[in-house]
Amino acid sequence: MNIEISEYLKKCRNERKLSQKGVFNLTGITDSRISKAEREGSIKNFSVNELKILSKTYNIPIVEMLIKLGCLTVSDLKEFQSGFKGVSLLDAEEKNHIQNEIDFLNRKKGAKNDL
Repeated sequence: MNIEISEYLKKCRNERKLSQKGVFNLTGITDSRISKAEREGSIKNFSVNELKILSKTYNIPIVEMLIKLGCLTVSDLKEFQSGFKGVSLLDAEEKNHIQNEIDFLNRKKGAKNDL
């Protein structure tokens, strides 16, 4: 049993003032499965989609939840973190344009390294 996972799941639910039955009513994840996860400290029987639903129900960002549950580490995310400010304000087309520029520069750099 992983006590940290057990306590984390229970804390998330209690902070939203939800019973296990209340979580079931909001998510469709049975209260017996919620109880088992909180009791045994295991999330192995939850799908990624169910964890995403729980994170939304508990009002916790999915990445934060996955880190707390031990599914991800901060170092797993390093490559995907942006050092740019305001990226969330860009629309999909603008993000795609910037990604194309980055890809171009990486190809150019790769060509120089091959010489």
